[in-house]
Amino acid sequence: MTIAKQGSPRAAKRKKTPTYHYDWGLLTIVMSLLAIGLVMVFSASYAQSLNGFATPYRFIIRQSMWAGLAVCGLFVMARIDYAKWEQFSIPLMGLALLTLLAVITIGSETYGSKRTFFGGSVQPSEPAKVAIIMYVSAWLASKGRKIRDVRVGLLPFSVLMGIITVLIVIQPDISTALIIVTTASIMLFISGAKLNQLLVVAVGGAGTFALVIRYSTYAGGRVERFINAFQNPLQSEEWQTVQSIQAMINGQIFGVGVGNSTAKLPGYLPVSWSDNIFAIIGEELGLLGALLVIFLFALFAYRGLRIALNAPDNFGMLLATGITSMLVLQAILNIAVVVAVAPATGVTLPFISYGGSSLVTALGAVGILLSISRYSEQLAGSRNAPRNIAYARFNFGWRDRG
Repeated sequence: MTIAKQGSPRAAKRKKTPTYHYDWGLLTIVMSLLAIGLVMVFSASYAQSLNGFATPYRFIIRQSMWAGLAVCGLFVMARIDYAKWEQFSIPLMGLALLTLLAVITIGSETYGSKRTFFGGSVQPSEPAKVAIIMYVSAWLASKGRKIRDVRVGLLPFSVLMGIITVLIVIQPDISTALIIVTTASIMLFISGAKLNQLLVVAVGGAGTFALVIRYSTYAGGRVERFINAFQNPLQSEEWQTVQSIQAMINGQIFGVGVGNSTAKLPGYLPVSWSDNIFAIIGEELGLLGALLVIFLFALFAYRGLRIALNAPDNFGMLLATGITSMLVLQAILNIAVVVAVAPATGVTLPFISYGGSSLVTALGAVGILLSISRYSEQLAGSRNAPRNIAYARFNFGWRDRG
């Protein structure tokens, strides 16, 4: 059975002055995570801020300013027709590649890697992730059923992912490369690529990352220290892993209370207000608090994928899938590091960890999700609009794979 592509947002009948209907479920989830983040950043950074800057408020003031800017950005992005990003996907992709190249040459070195500008204030890989998702969404949407052809789909996709991976791994930032490639692969799958093509991507990606770990001093060293942390925890160089687990154990079920963590004190858990903030959540709010955060991210994944399934067109569906996958994968990887399932990566916990680039990018991406949702609602309200068109295309992508 053939299902015709229908319902482009540019072709569908829209109101000239659309009403700004927001997905309040998604907004509530994100704002809840943001509120938890602000409380925990203040708690986790209090001692370090007082010790290093003679004031306990330095980190929370900066984070609150970034949060205010990010929330404004969220609503601005929500009001912009998401279809416009398809038109600008190529220049945005070019800009992303240029910034990734620039950070390698003139970036600031932090913890053995060049990932930031201006002494760590700006991390270009964060907005670059969204730009890459926009480009991949536009590219996949433009190919339609041709994506099943190796020369049209798999080959150029592999070349693009290879270029991006090289630029990011050189920094080195293995975790960001992993998130981008995995997210793009999910989008390729959703777009209707054959299963054998996806298998090639999976095997090739796994082989590439295995080689990086084998021959990269930076990545290989982190994996080795991670393993040593379990063999000899008292003398391990992977102090972060040991302290994260200890913090989670200390929290037990109900936690020690907000502000009462010991892991955040100087000499214990490094960057407890950023990469390792989930460990502080586990210690101060206990297992229940940690599970609440995980539950909120699960709800976020559900709402994001629901928006993708109801998107008015292929570009919107792929864009929503990519944004949701990126943020959820980032959360999974961050939590995996804290609970000692994966070696330290430097990945922040979306909406919660300290950091301006990460927060502004994450909330801006949520704004795009809200835009897709808003136009989905508007299209669904039109008498002449086809219903459940995204479901039809989604099923088409899964049907008759081979």
